[in-house]
Amino acid sequence: MALALTSPAFAAADESQSQDDPEIGSSGLSIDGEIVVTAARLPGQLDVPQTPVLELDEADIAAYGAGSISDLVAQLEPASGSARGRGGGGRPVFLINGIRVSSFREFFSYPPEALRKVEVLPEEVAQRCGFPPDRRVINFILKDDFSSREVELEFEQPWDGGYFRT
Repeated sequence: MALALTSPAFAAADESQSQDDPEIGSSGLSIDGEIVVTAARLPGQLDVPQTPVLELDEADIAAYGAGSISDLVAQLEPASGSARGRGGGGRPVFLINGIRVSSFREFFSYPPEALRKVEVLPEEVAQRCGFPPDRRVINFILKDDFSSREVELEFEQPWDGGYFRT
């Protein structure tokens, strides 16, 4: 009998306590009106306060229809040219996964399918990388473990006699 009399008191205490707590979401975390979004940066992204002038993801890169990174850079010329300094600053600074490269010849034959993301950054970022502040920066972020094979065949056939050549 004593157990039956004390049970309603515990139930009443639980109800009053739950009314004082903030709203509890389905995940068990309290919801107090603040939304916090956290995300990891892609490996190779630069941690700079300036926002990119242009960002391209894989779908955007494919939409350009470029056959190589060289073709892609040629198509990005309007966005990658600097509007500051004398003569516009010339060719942009190139980074691969956030690291300076000695020459654009090192990667210009890469296929665009190897790119995860392309960032065109403003002139202030060039100075952080050790270049004059009148050049924009293009950061190519590569896919992890990308590999491809390319085969090129050529065949010529004679029309009036002669021989086949491959």
